[in-house]
Amino acid sequence: MSRDGVRGSGEAGAVAVEFALVLPLLVLILFGVFEFGLAWSKVQVFEGAAREGARCAAVRAAEASVGLPVCDVEIAVKNASGGYTPSLTNFSISVSPSGGGECTADTIGEEVTVGWDEDLKINIPFWKDVTVTRTVEGTFRCE
Repeated sequence: MSRDGVRGSGEAGAVAVEFALVLPLLVLILFGVFEFGLAWSKVQVFEGAAREGARCAAVRAAEASVGLPVCDVEIAVKNASGGYTPSLTNFSISVSPSGGGECTADTIGEEVTVGWDEDLKINIPFWKDVTVTRTVEGTFRCE
Protein backbone atom coordinates (compact mmCIF):
# COMPACT_ATOMS: atom_id res chain seq x y z
CA MET A 1 0.00 0.00 0.00
CA SER A 2 1.13 3.53 -0.63
CA ARG A 3 1.17 6.30 1.96
CA ASP A 4 -2.29 7.40 1.18
CA GLY A 5 -3.68 3.87 1.70
CA VAL A 6 -4.33 3.10 -1.96
CA ARG A 7 -2.46 0.34 -3.75
CA GLY A 8 -0.40 1.26 -6.76
CA SER A 9 -1.78 -0.20 -9.94
CA GLY A 10 0.07 -3.31 -11.19
CA GLU A 11 2.48 -3.62 -8.23
CA ALA A 12 0.47 -6.01 -6.09
CA GLY A 13 2.29 -9.22 -7.13
CA ALA A 14 5.64 -7.78 -8.26
CA VAL A 15 7.59 -9.16 -5.30
CA ALA A 16 6.10 -12.64 -5.74
CA VAL A 17 6.93 -12.63 -9.45
CA GLU A 18 10.50 -11.44 -8.81
CA PHE A 19 10.95 -14.14 -6.17
CA ALA A 20 9.58 -16.79 -8.54
CA LEU A 21 12.09 -15.68 -11.18
CA VAL A 22 15.09 -15.60 -8.82
CA LEU A 23 14.31 -18.78 -6.83
CA PRO A 24 15.54 -21.28 -9.49
CA LEU A 25 18.83 -19.41 -9.76
CA LEU A 26 19.27 -19.46 -5.98
CA VAL A 27 18.47 -23.19 -5.84
CA LEU A 28 20.91 -23.82 -8.71
CA ILE A 29 23.72 -22.00 -6.89
CA LEU A 30 22.95 -23.56 -3.51
CA PHE A 31 22.80 -27.15 -4.76
CA GLY A 32 25.74 -26.53 -7.10
CA VAL A 33 27.93 -25.51 -4.18
CA PHE A 34 26.69 -28.46 -2.11
CA GLU A 35 27.25 -31.04 -4.89
CA PHE A 36 30.66 -29.62 -5.80
CA GLY A 37 31.68 -29.75 -2.13
CA LEU A 38 30.56 -33.37 -1.90
CA ALA A 39 32.54 -34.29 -5.04
CA TRP A 40 35.61 -32.45 -3.70
CA SER A 41 35.28 -34.30 -0.39
CA LYS A 42 35.24 -37.62 -2.27
CA VAL A 43 38.36 -36.64 -4.22
CA GLN A 44 40.21 -35.80 -1.01
CA VAL A 45 39.17 -39.05 0.70
CA PHE A 46 40.07 -41.13 -2.37
CA GLU A 47 43.49 -39.46 -2.69
CA GLY A 48 44.17 -40.34 0.95
CA ALA A 49 43.02 -43.91 0.25
CA ALA A 50 45.32 -44.07 -2.80
CA ARG A 51 48.26 -42.97 -0.61
CA GLU A 52 47.32 -45.66 1.91
CA GLY A 53 47.22 -48.23 -0.90
CA ALA A 54 50.61 -47.04 -2.15
CA ARG A 55 52.02 -47.33 1.38
CA CYS A 56 50.65 -50.87 1.55
CA ALA A 57 52.25 -51.69 -1.81
CA ALA A 58 55.53 -50.04 -0.75
CA VAL A 59 55.99 -52.17 2.35
CA ARG A 60 54.78 -55.36 0.65
CA ALA A 61 58.32 -56.49 -0.28
CA ALA A 62 59.65 -55.78 3.22
CA GLU A 63 56.78 -57.71 4.83
CA ALA A 64 57.20 -60.70 2.53
CA SER A 65 60.96 -60.83 3.09
CA VAL A 66 60.58 -61.20 6.87
CA GLY A 67 57.64 -63.60 6.73
CA LEU A 68 54.84 -61.14 7.63
CA PRO A 69 51.51 -61.40 5.82
CA VAL A 70 51.50 -59.50 2.56
CA CYS A 71 49.25 -56.44 2.44
CA ASP A 72 46.36 -56.52 -0.07
CA VAL A 73 46.41 -53.13 -1.82
CA GLU A 74 42.75 -53.10 -2.94
CA ILE A 75 41.53 -53.96 0.55
CA ALA A 76 43.77 -51.23 2.02
CA VAL A 77 42.26 -48.69 -0.43
CA LYS A 78 38.69 -49.75 0.37
CA ASN A 79 39.32 -49.63 4.14
CA ALA A 80 40.85 -46.15 3.91
CA SER A 81 37.94 -44.79 1.84
CA GLY A 82 35.80 -44.11 4.88
CA GLY A 83 32.11 -43.90 4.07
CA TYR A 84 32.67 -43.63 0.31
CA THR A 85 33.01 -46.62 -2.01
CA PRO A 86 35.71 -46.26 -4.66
CA SER A 87 34.88 -47.63 -8.11
CA LEU A 88 38.49 -48.79 -8.70
CA THR A 89 37.92 -48.58 -12.47
CA ASN A 90 41.22 -49.23 -14.32
CA PHE A 91 42.90 -49.99 -10.96
CA SER A 92 46.67 -50.16 -11.34
CA ILE A 93 49.84 -50.62 -9.32
CA SER A 94 53.03 -49.54 -11.04
CA VAL A 95 56.66 -49.25 -9.96
CA SER A 96 58.83 -46.74 -11.79
CA PRO A 97 61.32 -46.51 -13.38
CA SER A 98 61.58 -50.30 -13.66
CA GLY A 99 57.96 -50.60 -14.88
CA GLY A 100 57.05 -53.53 -12.66
CA GLY A 101 53.69 -54.03 -11.02
CA GLU A 102 54.75 -54.51 -7.40
CA CYS A 103 57.58 -53.68 -5.04
CA THR A 104 60.20 -56.41 -4.75
CA ALA A 105 63.66 -56.64 -3.19
CA ASP A 106 65.05 -55.40 -6.55
CA THR A 107 62.88 -52.26 -6.64
CA ILE A 108 63.65 -50.87 -3.17
CA GLY A 109 63.99 -47.09 -3.39
CA GLU A 110 61.87 -46.79 -6.54
CA GLU A 111 58.42 -45.21 -6.48
CA VAL A 112 55.24 -47.28 -6.47
CA THR A 113 52.05 -45.60 -7.65
CA VAL A 114 48.54 -46.85 -6.95
CA GLY A 115 45.80 -45.27 -9.01
CA TRP A 116 42.39 -45.63 -10.62
CA ASP A 117 39.79 -43.62 -12.52
CA GLU A 118 36.92 -42.41 -10.35
CA ASP A 119 33.62 -41.17 -11.81
CA LEU A 120 32.21 -38.30 -9.76
CA LYS A 121 28.53 -37.56 -10.32
CA ILE A 122 27.30 -34.00 -9.81
CA ASN A 123 23.49 -33.71 -9.79
CA ILE A 124 22.13 -30.16 -9.69
CA PRO A 125 18.39 -29.36 -9.93
CA PHE A 126 17.39 -27.39 -13.05
CA TRP A 127 20.66 -28.45 -14.70
CA LYS A 128 21.83 -31.53 -16.50
CA ASP A 129 23.62 -34.21 -14.48
CA VAL A 130 27.38 -34.11 -14.93
CA THR A 131 29.88 -36.95 -14.50
CA VAL A 132 33.51 -35.98 -14.12
CA THR A 133 36.17 -38.67 -14.37
CA ARG A 134 39.19 -37.99 -12.18
CA THR A 135 42.35 -40.08 -11.99
CA VAL A 136 43.19 -40.70 -8.34
CA GLU A 137 46.80 -41.56 -7.52
CA GLY A 138 49.03 -42.09 -4.52
CA THR A 139 52.79 -42.59 -4.55
CA PHE A 140 55.31 -44.00 -2.04
CA ARG A 141 58.86 -45.33 -2.25
CA CYS A 142 59.36 -49.09 -2.13
CA GLU A 143 60.91 -50.22 1.14
